[in-house]
Amino acid sequence: MRALKRLFGYLGPYWRILTLTSALILLHTSLNLLPPLFQRQIVDGVIGRQQLERLLPLIAGLIGIYALSEMANFGDQYLRHTIGERFLYDLRIRIYDHLQRLSLSFFERTSTGELMSRVSNDVNALEHFVTHGTILTVVDALRLIGAMVVLFLLEWRLALVALIPIPLIAFALRYFNLRARPIYRRVRDRLGDINARLQDDLAGIRVIQAFGQENAELGRFSAISRIYLTERIKAIRTWSTFFPAMSFVSATGGALVLGVGAWMTAAGQLSLGTLVAFLAYIASFYEPVRRLVDVDNTFQQAIAAAERIFELLDQRSDIVDAPDAVALDQVRGDVVFDDVHFHYGKCDLLTNSPLLAAQPAAGDGNGTDRAAEVLHDVDFRIAPGEVVALVGPSGAGKTSIANLLCRFYDPTHGRILLDGHDLRQVQVRSLRQRVAVVLQDTFLFNATVRENLLYGKPDASEDELIAAAQAAFAHDFIMAMPLGYRTEIGERGVKLSGGQRQRLALARAILADPRILILDEATSSVDAEAEYLIQQALEEVLRGRTALVIAHRLSTIRNADTIIALEGGRIREVGNHRNLLARGGLYSQLYQRQLELAGNPA
Repeated sequence: MRALKRLFGYLGPYWRILTLTSALILLHTSLNLLPPLFQRQIVDGVIGRQQLERLLPLIAGLIGIYALSEMANFGDQYLRHTIGERFLYDLRIRIYDHLQRLSLSFFERTSTGELMSRVSNDVNALEHFVTHGTILTVVDALRLIGAMVVLFLLEWRLALVALIPIPLIAFALRYFNLRARPIYRRVRDRLGDINARLQDDLAGIRVIQAFGQENAELGRFSAISRIYLTERIKAIRTWSTFFPAMSFVSATGGALVLGVGAWMTAAGQLSLGTLVAFLAYIASFYEPVRRLVDVDNTFQQAIAAAERIFELLDQRSDIVDAPDAVALDQVRGDVVFDDVHFHYGKCDLLTNSPLLAAQPAAGDGNGTDRAAEVLHDVDFRIAPGEVVALVGPSGAGKTSIANLLCRFYDPTHGRILLDGHDLRQVQVRSLRQRVAVVLQDTFLFNATVRENLLYGKPDASEDELIAAAQAAFAHDFIMAMPLGYRTEIGERGVKLSGGQRQRLALARAILADPRILILDEATSSVDAEAEYLIQQALEEVLRGRTALVIAHRLSTIRNADTIIALEGGRIREVGNHRNLLARGGLYSQLYQRQLELAGNPA
């Protein structure tokens, strides 16, 4: 019930419209209580006493009541569903904004498809709750009380007969709540599994087709979908059994009232008009009961969806600004890694709720698991304007160093300084505005060339845009495209070659004009011609900037001011290309191996 109370709290900003629609519903409900009284007068007065002159006014009044009732119903329906859509919009924006602020480690342990399920399916599941489950609950309760009062005023003995099914309905409702809620939660979890699998398969469709695994993936998707189907059938079986049973109990109550009322009318203890009115009010009495049962089903589904949404909103970022964090103004680019140790947290996928909070790893008592560390005792400095290259075998810790410099993560021990400021004491946004990253796996948005280039500096002028593209040797191929800078490049830049994507990413970084530039194997996936062009661009771009370059192709970093050779998360060698080769250590071995693979042994 805590999730339900919290969900009601999110409706606070809409209290004015909720008050208005509540008034309209109450008006509609009150007007619907009047027609049986008119029917009583028609039966007892017009028909029983032959007072035909009263018929026309009674019919006109009845039509007027129906007209006013439906006008109130129109206003209620429009306002209530508008609130529902606005509520979903605001909640979806709130979740998206929250996701944008979570740390990178959260997304590494969480399935993208599962997150999409929570933002779309779970949010949409709340629409019926907002439009039918909030106001109608209170109004139906009031309508139930109003109908009960009128029934007791008309004939208290029949009213007692009408109450006979209520304890049974209340008991059954309690049983339904206990049984339905976990079922609905499992349904939503399994739907998240389907979305996660679908997202993963669509992202890897090229690999699936390349290896001819379509049937195997179909089998896996079918298995997950079958589990979802099983849970859905359980839910359907639960409510399809419960609601007809409750309708039967309500109908039985109506039959009992009809039987007793007919006996009392035949015995002269009740007028026919009163019986007709009483039977009409019985419908007004049991209809809210049945609808409250239906609303309860809506509540159970809403609670299941809300729990998953609130689990997401309750996640907290590992990377947050310290209370006294400073904003960087002028950055010289003096970077120091001081006795840095680092290990990644657990990478459990968010496929089973509740969401997994980050857990400190078992280790030395300070949250550090020495056995799982990917960086050990890392000490080095990058002077302002210096180009430092990181080399080493896969898994040596090169990309981890880049991630720490961007403060995607914090060291588990030691500190990283920028111009003398510990990065944990620097505002994250301020830091990242002064650092640009060009990755091996270039990500481009499904938008135009222009929109992608402007991503790092939306207010850049046209001249700045073109100058950045020219510096990255991208302007010529952009102008050769059908619409030039306004050409759509497809999802992840699928319409471009690897070299073109890489040069666009470099132009984007150049346009952002960072003081610190990180190149993470920026030329490892392009051909020789593209690499040559990118290298020409880099020589111009790196001039005067502090740069951290990660490269597997060692030929691309021969001119770096300093080369750091890493192995097993530790710094093995530091020097320039010439003296590291002469030393005959790790760097020399890596360099010779690459020459041999290229067919050019030294």
